[in-house]
Amino acid sequence: MKFKIQVIVESDSGETQLIQEVLEIEKGNLQPENLGLTLAQGKELLLQTQRSIVEQQIAEYQKQQELCSHCGNKLLHKDKRTITHRTPFGKLKLQCHRLFHCACSEQATRSFNPVATLIKERTSPELLYLESKFASLMSYGLSSKLLQELLPIEGEINPTSIRNNLHPRL
Repeated sequence: MKFKIQVIVESDSGETQLIQEVLEIEKGNLQPENLGLTLAQGKELLLQTQRSIVEQQIAEYQKQQELCSHCGNKLLHKDKRTITHRTPFGKLKLQCHRLFHCACSEQATRSFNPVATLIKERTSPELLYLESKFASLMSYGLSSKLLQELLPIEGEINPTSIRNNLHPRL
């Protein structure tokens, strides 16, 4: 059997805007070890679903930010940059537009990145919560290993980053 898992994006009016396949799984004869999703497949499903949802949210937000808030003129694109954002479901590379400020108002800089302005922290609150929760129960090293075992973030968390994320917030 073959299973295809898709994310379907609908507009506020209910129209389908995008259908994106996030995972395809092939299952053979039923055995106890292949019943349902494996841990690796579950991690991949979470990562790909998160990536798909975030890409659509970023694209929609960037469309909303393309007009000047003062005069309504369309802002010019300067370039694209990549922002890395860490979540419990994996590290995401966000493609973000930098825009020139409109000439109708005086600004301190010539350009800005609306997504970088909105997402100042590069680690999601949920991941910070999980890091601090596990770090309060066990060592930083064990916390790192446990999070990497359970979540699709292999090699993305080390004990030092948990300590550094935890202590400035105390």
